[in-house]
Amino acid sequence: MLTTPSEAAYLKAYSLDRAGNRREAIAAYFSIPDAPHSYYGWLAAERLDGLADGPSRNLVKERSERVRSEIADAAAQYPAPYRQAILKTAKARQLDPRFILAVIRQESVFRPTAKSPAGARGLLQLTIDAARKYAPNAGVTSLGENELYRPETSILVGGEYLAALAKMFPNMLEAVAASYNGGEDNVARWVKRAKHKDPGVFTAEIGFEETKGYVQKVMANYRAYRQLYTADLIRK
Repeated sequence: MLTTPSEAAYLKAYSLDRAGNRREAIAAYFSIPDAPHSYYGWLAAERLDGLADGPSRNLVKERSERVRSEIADAAAQYPAPYRQAILKTAKARQLDPRFILAVIRQESVFRPTAKSPAGARGLLQLTIDAARKYAPNAGVTSLGENELYRPETSILVGGEYLAALAKMFPNMLEAVAASYNGGEDNVARWVKRAKHKDPGVFTAEIGFEETKGYVQKVMANYRAYRQLYTADLIRK
């Protein structure tokens, strides 16, 4: 699998961090460029926020403020439509509605009529087989393929699917996103192989290039939505 320079740098920094080599870890985390779409840059920024002190604190602050400004400038690219349906689904299932938005943005760019070559449909790009598996628990008793184009149905059934994955992989949103794209059996293997629950280490172990890229894009979306919206999807 292709390992990007940022991924390699993060794994090195994380190893130094765990070994207690604080100064070397800080330098290694700083070597990872950060930007709104940089997944490992975001993880490095969060690590630096807890590690840096003295003069390096100012550098961390400047770095963070620059990226926050870039996300704010791109706010129009992160809409929050279907607010009531998403909030209702998320709150009933203890999901962060901003994570649902992050997945929808990656799956369909909020186009309810989207259809993939594999037959996945709607906002959350559900196949009819996956939808029928989770529809009963969502309170949907009968489901036809065309109903997946209805935003409320897609959000309700897709939210049920995400909630089931979140129960399989608690407190691991990267694993939830990876399962949604690459299947939970594969993710269970990758979680075991990663050994640590650090999100960056897990993501590095993802065995499908498409799924690894998908996870990083969803989490970059989530970073932006967390900055731009409250947990009730009110624009900050």
